[in-house]
Amino acid sequence: QDVEELVNVKDAVLSCAAAEDKDGWQYLFPVKNATLRSRLALRCLDKWPLDACLEILAYCISDLSITDELKASLQSRKKELQVYQKILNVQNEPLWNDWQDLKKACTDDPQAVMNIILKAKDYELCEEWGHLYPVPREDLINLHREHLLHLLEMGDMEKALQLLQRIEDPGICLAISEQSLDQHPNLAASHFLADYLTAHFYANLTTARRNEIQALYIGSKVLLSLPELSRVNYFHLSSRPLLMLEQLLMNMKVDWVAVAVQTLHQLLAGQEIGFTVEDIDNLLSKYAEKALNFPFTLKEKRSEKSTLGILKIIFYAISLFGVTISASPRDRSLQQNLFPHEFVPPEKPPPKQQWIPDDTETLCMVCKTERFTMFNRRHHCRRCGRLVCSSCSSKKMAVEACRENLSRVCDQCYSYYNRE
Repeated sequence: QDVEELVNVKDAVLSCAAAEDKDGWQYLFPVKNATLRSRLALRCLDKWPLDACLEILAYCISDLSITDELKASLQSRKKELQVYQKILNVQNEPLWNDWQDLKKACTDDPQAVMNIILKAKDYELCEEWGHLYPVPREDLINLHREHLLHLLEMGDMEKALQLLQRIEDPGICLAISEQSLDQHPNLAASHFLADYLTAHFYANLTTARRNEIQALYIGSKVLLSLPELSRVNYFHLSSRPLLMLEQLLMNMKVDWVAVAVQTLHQLLAGQEIGFTVEDIDNLLSKYAEKALNFPFTLKEKRSEKSTLGILKIIFYAISLFGVTISASPRDRSLQQNLFPHEFVPPEKPPPKQQWIPDDTETLCMVCKTERFTMFNRRHHCRRCGRLVCSSCSSKKMAVEACRENLSRVCDQCYSYYNRE
């Protein structure tokens, strides 16, 4: 009994020392009473340095004699302090002297704290911090959106899906998915988002939005059917698959059109996205008529064989009229009459590494007649990245992100941005 009383007295003295001294955390280790030690640790944490707090919390948690409730409180504080530790580690310039200052800032100026974490692109840390402090709904949406786009940009679709599944509020989940899609991410990311929205929020979307997302989903599938190096030229049309098909026809990519039409026929079965198989057939019929320069009647019903027949007609017409070695004024005039529709440049100028490689095209991609040779050099349009001849790139204009004041562009891009 005397020994037990002595232990109790010793614990009481150590507890007083721990509570009074800024280095008092070290007096808690000899305390025998685990419950007393743990409660005192929780009460005095704000006085002690971060590393010491984490050490004493880990020691208290390891004691098997404490209650589950007390253990949960210790683990909760430990998790909170670990978040502060991570935030202090990501700051480039020391804004807070210690974790106590940071804790105060989390309450007084949470936006500044969140900006520091976002600047470091540590989105998982930002998510952990958001569980400790109430974040306004709009800021929470922005946070999750940036995190989601980062994961999609990294190509980590599995983590992106896990992030969406962790968000408990379906309204926030819908908002960040739609906003991310509106940011026009890369092809794989757009496909992922369109697929996710269609699968999980179809009933929440307006008819127009459904058609838009379905069109983007189908357009991305068509885009994936094109050669990889050429996809960048048609990416800006991924949400408008019918216009993409027309652009392929205008560029005389008949073999690509055949695959694209087959893909569209398969995907459009039972879908309502603003255009139908009949619209595709009408487009093909129109270009067949222009290419062959005689009336071509579209039958009310057309099988896949007849669609391929149209493509063969177009191919035959192109082989007759579109590909010649010389680029006489008559050839250029004929080319413009066959394909009078306006070229649509990409939404943003592609970076140099995404320009059409020199060895992929032997003919000018504008006039389709001028053949590149040792003496007839190929040029890159700074606005669309295509390979063009000197005759089709005689103009210059200001191009975003180009160092030159005026950059060489193809005639089609120049005409598109200098319409009266």
